[in-house]
Amino acid sequence: MNGILLLDKPKGLTSANCVYRLRKTLGQTKIGHCGTLDPLATGLLPICIGEATRFSSYITSQHKKYRLSAVLGIITDSGDLDGNVIKKTEVGQDSFLSESIFHQFLGKQQQCPPMYSAIKKNGRPLYSWVRKGIYFKRDFREIEIISIELLKVENKNFELEVVCSKGTYIRSLVESIGKEVKVGSALVNLKRLAIGDVTLDRAVTLNSVNKNNILDHLLPADLLISDIPSLFICKEDAKKVRKGQSVDYNAHQEITGTVKIYEENKVFLGIGALDKNMILQPKRLFPS
Repeated sequence: MNGILLLDKPKGLTSANCVYRLRKTLGQTKIGHCGTLDPLATGLLPICIGEATRFSSYITSQHKKYRLSAVLGIITDSGDLDGNVIKKTEVGQDSFLSESIFHQFLGKQQQCPPMYSAIKKNGRPLYSWVRKGIYFKRDFREIEIISIELLKVENKNFELEVVCSKGTYIRSLVESIGKEVKVGSALVNLKRLAIGDVTLDRAVTLNSVNKNNILDHLLPADLLISDIPSLFICKEDAKKVRKGQSVDYNAHQEITGTVKIYEENKVFLGIGALDKNMILQPKRLFPS
């Protein structure tokens, strides 16, 4: 049993909770999730099953699309309404949101991850330290906001659709928006709509999956790495690649770097690297 399960994560469960339940339901231990969603969040959560777990790091590198709702005038210790309220501010006309406010958040930028995150510190996620009242200084990370669309503004509530890079924390973005309009802001709801070209409408619910129908829902392991270019090699070279050997790639190829490797019959072999001398080196292979 190898492949990708697209899960529509329910609100209130951690991503790890979803994996635990699937392991129990399917009787399969080799299961992992790609791209953590907080308990508050819902939406697209890819689950790697069996040998597909080998490619989870490539899946999480893709751009993601979210829909969110937030409220002005509230600052919490977690950046969302699940946290403790630190400050409330009256929201006046000078805080009115417009498209121009969001334009300044577009592009590459440095973002400080929130303490309420799954980033590990001393072997434990940061949110577990917060529960003990322990806070750490976090390093800023480069992220990219590709697009922001203002969907709705009603009194002090607003809704957005955001497309962003790996590692972007939407709660931190919402907090930054609140700072910009000088009244603070907190996340209310968050739904992941897409990862790369794969959208939420292809996902299934946790309760709808079982041992009897799991194969009907499993998708190919290479589904969520569509942003990586593909190379096709002959059967003889495929035999060498499967043994971990590098091969000369004779076809004209203008790109170098990370590639998906396929046998000429379109069977997915795994991930490799193509250098400037057209030498193809396998990096992570799918078992034959």
